Amino acid sequence: MSYITLFDAAQQVRESLGSIDPDTGELIETYAESRALFEQKAVACVAYAKDEESNLEAAKTMLKQMQEKLKTRELRLDRFKAYMADCMKATGITEVKHESGLFGAKLYIDRDESIVIEDGAKFPASLSGDPKPPEPSKTKIKAAIKAGEAVAGASIVRKDRLVIS
Repeated sequence: MSYITLFDAAQQVRESLGSIDPDTGELIETYAESRALFEQKAVACVAYAKDEESNLEAAKTMLKQMQEKLKTRELRLDRFKAYMADCMKATGITEVKHESGLFGAKLYIDRDESIVIEDGAKFPASLSGDPKPPEPSKTKIKAAIKAGEAVAGASIVRKDRLVIS
C-alpha cells in the first residue's frame, strides 16, 4: 500500500482541478475523489497537530512544576547550610570532617564581602555601570511605517496564519 502525504493529495487536487469534461463542461470525478482524499489527510494532520499541542502543554506544565520543586529544594538546602553555619559559629567549631576524610565542612567567619544597595539610592556616573543600549520598539517602528515614514532596516511582513481549533 502506497503512502500519500498531504502534499501529494494537494497536488492531486491541483492536477484534477483542470479535468473538465469537454462535452458537458463538468468536473470529472477524479476531482471529487482527490478532494475527499485531501480532506481526509488534512483532518489527520489537524488531529496530529492538536495531539502534539496537547503533549507540549503537558510537558510545559510538568517542566514548570519541576522547576518550582527544584527552586524549593535549593532554598531548603540554602536554609540548611545557614542553619549549619549558625550552629558551628555558636559553638566555635569552624571545621568538621567525616572520619574517613571524604567530606566535611569548614566555616570561614567574616570572609566574604558583598555590597548592599538601598532602595532609591543614587550614585554618580563614576560609580555606575555602562547603560545598555536601548532596544528598538517594534510597536513604534510599525506605527512609523504605517504613518508613511521610511524606516531603514525595518519593514512590515505579512504571514499566513493557520488556526487549529
